[in-house]
Amino acid sequence: MKLSEAVELLARRLSLKRGRVAAIANRLQHAGMIALAEAKKTPPDLSDDEMASLTLAVLAENGVETAASRARDYGGMTSTDGYRLAESLRAVLSGQAQPGDIIVREGGAHATVNGSYIVFGSPAEDGPARFCTGATLSAIVAEIQGLTPGTADAVAAITRIHNGNY
Repeated sequence: MKLSEAVELLARRLSLKRGRVAAIANRLQHAGMIALAEAKKTPPDLSDDEMASLTLAVLAENGVETAASRARDYGGMTSTDGYRLAESLRAVLSGQAQPGDIIVREGGAHATVNGSYIVFGSPAEDGPARFCTGATLSAIVAEIQGLTPGTADAVAAITRIHNGNY
């Protein structure tokens, strides 16, 4: 998926302004976490790792200027079983693991991957949080895999029904 398509997708699915997601992507590019475009008219294709970094940066940032460092910090957080958050998110976004909800709080994240509840880092008990539902992640994955937004909406609806959230 092209970087510009990923920015558009995340902005639409996570109800964020496109300019904010683009600014976060730009910060990641200048931090070396996403490849820079060779020319303005040819945006880079994102690898699975880069897509996971962008998604995590969007969920974890507390200001555009902190996006790259927080993506790096949160991506390196591990569960008690030794799974890294970045690896788990990459597996979900690439279709290798079943998506579930992810809640990002100061100090860590709670996520459901393959039906298992996992805690990464030491998330705060209360305070601000960003989240992405399993249905939203399912729709993001569907679009990454080439489905149309309408078909991805159907995937999200099926996920909500499957999870009992109609």
